[in-house]
Amino acid sequence: MEDLMLTGGNTPFEKAAAKRLLAHKQLTVMYATDELVKLIAECDIMLAKWSEEAAAGRVNSETRMLAAEALKDKRTAEAALDELLKSAESLGFTD
Repeated sequence: MEDLMLTGGNTPFEKAAAKRLLAHKQLTVMYATDELVKLIAECDIMLAKWSEEAAAGRVNSETRMLAAEALKDKRTAEAALDELLKSAESLGFTD
């Protein structure tokens, strides 16, 4: 049924449906971008804490494990953000 609404026609209803779909995609991309940026910032904070403790010679096994996990999460989030930005053109972000 929803496919019937997305025929790409010229009626006001079809145009509104197409704009609504595009807006939904854009909002989803913006939310995902925001979440990824927040995750990267949290990882940076943890890595900075680990770096400070390492410089002071106070690194314990728990901090080391958390830093390793933060580094993995940061790399994954950066890769996901890179892929998201590569696909931004097809989602209507570059007009």
